[in-house]
Amino acid sequence: MASQFWLGIKIRLYWLIITFPKRAAYRLWYLLCLHLPLENKVIASTFKGKKYGDNPQFIYEELHRQNPSLHLLWRKDETMEYLLPNWVKSIEYTQNFSSIYHLATAKVVIDTHRFPVWIKKRRGQLFIETWHGGLGIKKIEADVPAFKRLDWLMSEVRHTCQLSDVFISQSEHLSKIYRRAFGYNGHIFKCGFPKNDCLFNDTENVKKKVRDILSIPESKRIFLYVPSFRDYFYSKVDTVAYNVDFPLLRKVLLKRFGCDWTIVVRWHPLFVDELNQCAVENAMIVNATDYPDIQELLMASDIVMSDYSSCIFDAALLDIPCFTFATDFDEYKAQRGVYYEMDELPFPYARNNEELRKNIENYDHEAYLKHWYAFKDRMGLYEPGNASEVIAQKILEFVETGKTNWI
Repeated sequence: MASQFWLGIKIRLYWLIITFPKRAAYRLWYLLCLHLPLENKVIASTFKGKKYGDNPQFIYEELHRQNPSLHLLWRKDETMEYLLPNWVKSIEYTQNFSSIYHLATAKVVIDTHRFPVWIKKRRGQLFIETWHGGLGIKKIEADVPAFKRLDWLMSEVRHTCQLSDVFISQSEHLSKIYRRAFGYNGHIFKCGFPKNDCLFNDTENVKKKVRDILSIPESKRIFLYVPSFRDYFYSKVDTVAYNVDFPLLRKVLLKRFGCDWTIVVRWHPLFVDELNQCAVENAMIVNATDYPDIQELLMASDIVMSDYSSCIFDAALLDIPCFTFATDFDEYKAQRGVYYEMDELPFPYARNNEELRKNIENYDHEAYLKHWYAFKDRMGLYEPGNASEVIAQKILEFVETGKTNWI
């Protein structure tokens, strides 16, 4: 008890001596920076700075193509190891004097998630919320009953709505979710997701690149397995949820589709240490968890399988076979909430390895595509393949004139 008492005293002293003065200094600096002139620069982040990717990456690449002199900054979590293009300047995601200055003086701010509540908006700034899930299976924000009880999360949701000038959408389904789950009443620009533009371009160079990096010969076809995370696994990961019988999977793929297959697995980074034990250590399994661009993996794949990850909807845009494998759907539905029952989706659904075997053996590509196209129509999916170009043009127009039209 005595040791806990003194530990509490030390924590309070640390906060009083170190943390409080630092926060006070940052707060004062931010208030000063809010009075500095806005600059022609764009600042963005993805997944709280944990990677360079998703929609902002492709917006940045198009911005640089259209205007190579534009000042582009990226908020990066310094604990993560990833490279940025040499034309993108890295700043820390966490608060420091540099990041505060750039956030206060940038004309355009872009993110894939909620904006932190300490960020304020100035007249003449443009805030763009690109989001990241699209036709995702799992519920988000205020649609999740458990989330509604988290005051800090709901505060960020409300703050994101207050800051955002526009939400980027790729479907009527997602636009309705923005209105309900965020309580957002502002502009929604239904232009498609920038990260999906590449799926409509020539994929041959990307396929070769992926195969070279992962050392997969052209003679082998690629089956990509991309499982998602579960909120209720934060204390302990139940690997049974990811217990795919890889030897059986390879045999049934060979039987149904012919050729030889390489199974590529991309674990969720939060659970990679625990889930590596699920993989069979032999030549048929390639661990691509560290591969930086999921869209490139999708483009290189011949078949994709997931459980609840929204990437399966991106893969389906390629008209390749897609399957779902989820052993814990009832629990997932009860804990997180879902927008669809698994059987509503166009992807053959398996609750165990035997069902997965049957789904692959009985796969009918014509029937699958018919189901997928009907699903796209029902969701109001819109992916024209030029979202990056359109958004970049509007950003550049805003940087130049201080105004743009999101219609």
